[in-house]
Amino acid sequence: MKKIAVILFTIVAPFTSITARAESTSLRTQTGNDIGLGVSSYQYREPGIMSLKGAKMGLDLRVVRISEERGNLIFRGDLHYAFGTVDYDSNSTGSASGEPDWYIEARALFGKDLKINDAVLSPYIGLGYRYLFNDGRGITNTGFGGYRRESNYIYLPLGVIHRRLLDGQARLESTLEYDQLLAGTQITHLSDVGGGYSDTTNDQSSGYGLKLSVMYQKSNWSIGPYVYYWNIGQSEIVPEIQNGVPTGNGLVEPNNNTVEFGFKASQQF
Repeated sequence: MKKIAVILFTIVAPFTSITARAESTSLRTQTGNDIGLGVSSYQYREPGIMSLKGAKMGLDLRVVRISEERGNLIFRGDLHYAFGTVDYDSNSTGSASGEPDWYIEARALFGKDLKINDAVLSPYIGLGYRYLFNDGRGITNTGFGGYRRESNYIYLPLGVIHRRLLDGQARLESTLEYDQLLAGTQITHLSDVGGGYSDTTNDQSSGYGLKLSVMYQKSNWSIGPYVYYWNIGQSEIVPEIQNGVPTGNGLVEPNNNTVEFGFKASQQF
């Protein structure tokens, strides 16, 4: 899947970069802080099984520091929180609306600015953690009971930034990032449906994500669209437990994908 990231970067790099505070005439990353707000359309799918769709509001916090003692190495911390409600739909168990659904991501990154002709490239690498909570408790329109779900991803972000001036007072920044899943855990609260079923935990070992954003920046603010994508492979199989006894059935977290498309604005300070 790394070839996908390379192809996307080849397409967008000539036109576009990581949002960081910058002087109006500078393309280099600057020490500073950002706070941003966004709105997005969110969709989670288990192909052929079910889907969750809804809108989210988002809050972004970012801290950037430059270490001159370490050759101007860039250190960056990101925190992203998105919340909203989603509608559940399944061919087998019916539909439900208004399920609370939120996630939070925390990342520690480091990178370096590289001057190339009239642009700056900023490759970076780091470590990320993503936690998602979906509250599907309640009854669908066909009488099936829902339950809570928790997703935990630890992943390796590998990204590159392209930054260029539009004029003396504005610049265009684009970020393309590939996220390699290192470890995933899915917690399913089957006890919510009753019947003596125990909660289950499935480990997930395969998957990847992609992030793309294009930001127009002028003075100390920026605005632009973004797309986040995750594709997570099928988990291990664990035994189903009812009243403390294995039923003989296996439970698996299916292959799933998430697409989030949004628009955000941020203020540098």
